[in-house]
Amino acid sequence: MLRQEAEGLASVHLYVIHCIDDQSCGMVDKGVRFGGSVKRLSVYAEHKAWQGETSNPESPNYIKKIAAGPMESEDGKYMIGSMFIVESTRRAAEAFIEADPFKAAGVWERVVIARYISIPNGIKAVGVQKEADDMTTIRMVVS
Repeated sequence: MLRQEAEGLASVHLYVIHCIDDQSCGMVDKGVRFGGSVKRLSVYAEHKAWQGETSNPESPNYIKKIAAGPMESEDGKYMIGSMFIVESTRRAAEAFIEADPFKAAGVWERVVIARYISIPNGIKAVGVQKEADDMTTIRMVVS
């Protein structure tokens, strides 16, 4: 499903998928609530199975992940969200997250999917390409 969308429907770009855990239940430490922890642990095995399925290039659900993993509290004690960088179409990135067991179980309170431009290390210059008079058409260019 995801592979067909990534190959046939739109341009492939990098997308950052930023998922913040629900804060309505879960562990509390020093007055700070780490809400997704209880929900997260209840479906963790299913989430890991989905991540494995979508990492298999032979799977119809494959999506190319550049980076993926949990976000932690500053002290490293709690998982507080998830982050992915994928190379796909917007539709495939949305389908990937919608099918994740964490999404279905309400682990994530908020999910943001945004196109991402990776600036390589060692670049010599970054410029701006302006296509019109308003700020909405400015694009970064790497030289």
